[in-house]
Amino acid sequence: MNETFKIKETGFEEIKKQLLIKSVPLMIISLTFGAGIVYFNTKDKEDFFAVLPFIIPIFLLSLGYGIFTGLKRQKMLFKSYKLTFLENSVSREQINTPTVTIQFDDIKAIIKNENGSYAIKGKTTVDTILIPAQIDHQENLETLFNQIKPIQEINKPAFDEKYKIPLLLLMMCCMAVVYVSFNKILVLISGLIVSILLIRSSFQIIRNKSIDKKTKRVGYYSLLVLASVVAVTIMKITVF
Repeated sequence: MNETFKIKETGFEEIKKQLLIKSVPLMIISLTFGAGIVYFNTKDKEDFFAVLPFIIPIFLLSLGYGIFTGLKRQKMLFKSYKLTFLENSVSREQINTPTVTIQFDDIKAIIKNENGSYAIKGKTTVDTILIPAQIDHQENLETLFNQIKPIQEINKPAFDEKYKIPLLLLMMCCMAVVYVSFNKILVLISGLIVSILLIRSSFQIIRNKSIDKKTKRVGYYSLLVLASVVAVTIMKITVF
């Protein structure tokens, strides 16, 4: 057995709209929350509105640049995706991403998700190969899967996928409370929630072998945000 599968030619175009629908609102919400925190922490509100005409163009340029570079990176990752079946193992290769190889004997489950994507699960959660729904020759792929282990179909999204938006909004609201409020109890509770969510997400990003190197840096940057949140929380509950 020696077969290789790649993403079909039109694969990226199929998910481009989905990426925009998911990423643009999140970026706008994040930047709006950031501006809101600055506004409430500014003593002279007139100064804030005075610089607003300069901030808005920078905001729009940052948004456009972020979308452009994000789509470009995702397209490169999609085009470089390669799934290879050898005699006793399956491996996934992708540019700027650690190669994942799982021996057939170590495969615990092969899952087909509701959106048509697949996941090959190894001994640990780290040893997982994610396969986009845009993979070519799906019939041949499923035939190979069934020779190794029967495919399990899952019709409900994972916890992180299902509650991604609510958890993000919760974290941003709690972060706003930490930086804006002077109520010690609210600041303490919000600081704990933000810290738990940041530690959890950073740990998941850093350990995930399906994430490219540039995206992994977000996990380390999150630790800097965590340090800031912890410092502000301690300062507000001990000094004020």
